[in-house]
Amino acid sequence: MRPLDKGSCPTDDSGSQIAVTDYTFWRKRLIDRIGCYCAYCNMPLSHNLQVEHVVPKHPPAGYAQGDPLKWDNMLLACGPCNKAKDNTPIDFDDYYFPENNNTLLPFQIRIHPEHADAAIVQKAEGLTLIQQRKAEKTIALLGLAKIDRRNNIVDIRWKMRKEAIIAVNTAFELYQQLSEKIGNSLIAIPHLVQSAKKVGFFGLWFEKFKNEPEVIQAFLNPDMIPGTAQECFDATDGYKPQYRNRNRAIDQI
Repeated sequence: MRPLDKGSCPTDDSGSQIAVTDYTFWRKRLIDRIGCYCAYCNMPLSHNLQVEHVVPKHPPAGYAQGDPLKWDNMLLACGPCNKAKDNTPIDFDDYYFPENNNTLLPFQIRIHPEHADAAIVQKAEGLTLIQQRKAEKTIALLGLAKIDRRNNIVDIRWKMRKEAIIAVNTAFELYQQLSEKIGNSLIAIPHLVQSAKKVGFFGLWFEKFKNEPEVIQAFLNPDMIPGTAQECFDATDGYKPQYRNRNRAIDQI
């Protein structure tokens, strides 16, 4: 899950924050800021980009209500992630969210151990017990380990993840071959960025190219792929992912 920074509330020509009467007004602004991807599964979306309330606007009785119109409470989501999340009450201490955490750290995409044609999101290795529980709760919240095999299938995230794994592995192999043959793989970086933009599922790209700082730097270029939280990468250490909440005593992710 790509960590996001969609920026502060858009302003009008006078510099005043824009106020809306319909939350779907934010769709174009969100696309401009973070691209045409689900904020949670990172699947690329060519249509039906749903404007999602991070904290639900109609939670069960007794739980905090999210602002139905405020920019800070909006993200883009695919149908399956939005439906799975639904109106579940949100406590940010219980989950990992792309605007609050470096969501590259607690998750990994892997082929399902019993279904070779499917890829699911799992908790990453090396997490503390608290981090494991939060990662598992987030995966369950969004249905990121679900495999939909119904004849009237709706959720194709597992299929798209498997295809993305193949695409990323192929891109990495070609990148290595080019480096070995001509000794300069940098010419391939623009093509890698375009492939990443098309394929989505950015966690795969950041993981596969983690030892290629020039590639990671290109992925972080907001003119190429907008919306990735720059603070989640250490520019002094080859753009390796780093904690976003480094001052928190218990869970720094």
